[in-house]
Amino acid sequence: MKHKIFLLLAFAALVIFFTGCKKKSETEQLNITVKGSDTMVNLSQRWAEEYMNKNPGVSIQITGGGSGTGVAALLNGTTNIANSSRELKSSELEEAAKRGITPKVYEVALDGIAVIVHHDNPVTSLTIEQLSDIFSGKISNWKEVGGIDAEITLYGRENSSGTYEFFREKILGKDERGVQKDFAVNTQVLQGTAALGESVARDPRGIGYGGVGYFAARKDVKILGVKENKDAGVVFPSQNGIVNYEDIWSGKYSISRYLYCFTDGKTNPGVEKFLEFILSGEGQELVKEMEYIPLPKNK
Repeated sequence: MKHKIFLLLAFAALVIFFTGCKKKSETEQLNITVKGSDTMVNLSQRWAEEYMNKNPGVSIQITGGGSGTGVAALLNGTTNIANSSRELKSSELEEAAKRGITPKVYEVALDGIAVIVHHDNPVTSLTIEQLSDIFSGKISNWKEVGGIDAEITLYGRENSSGTYEFFREKILGKDERGVQKDFAVNTQVLQGTAALGESVARDPRGIGYGGVGYFAARKDVKILGVKENKDAGVVFPSQNGIVNYEDIWSGKYSISRYLYCFTDGKTNPGVEKFLEFILSGEGQELVKEMEYIPLPKNK
């Protein structure tokens, strides 16, 4: 009888021990949320997958929604990291200050903005001025830029997208009065770069823009070369499926920008270790693997 009691007590002790271990393991699980730029979703998912493989106790959730959405979530305290394909706006910095937040900025990669058309479109390059006139609606037929006699279909991003804002400022520019030009009212607005690519691939008259990493390996769209002016040379962000790193690093391909991760500036060792991985040699190799542009060597 004593032996049976001893065995029962021992069994109960083991149950309590393993239950305690399980609870401890559950409490040690680190959850990191990343939200924002749709341009960065594929890249961030790759970073997260690799990091979680090496760190089984870490769970990283990646969602898009646009750079503005990510920054808003960071300021609201609903994400650990905000992905952004643009710098913080002055209005966002002011709002952060009101909330007692000092955002920490990490440059994590670069991106060339590719202008894409249907693969059968005979046009191979456009000047910055032509791109501005096309996307603002001044030029509406492909024959005006050396293409076929067909109306141009415009595809663009939603206004919460950092890519939308960058392209609007960099390409559309300002009019003679110094007022920012806007996209033509007939632009078909799409949620995400992947959806934009699919739409252009199905439309022989279509033109759109987005991160080169989404298009470099695709055969159903054509990446156009860009000329600073009619007398300048043509520069491609990618050719034959290979991203043109050197011309993007040097700024020769001018439609390029840094990609960022923002945090609230507070010390969070788990989040900081993930960002250290992103900036490491291994993390930057994944940037290259995903057809984005790794940071210059001197960064």
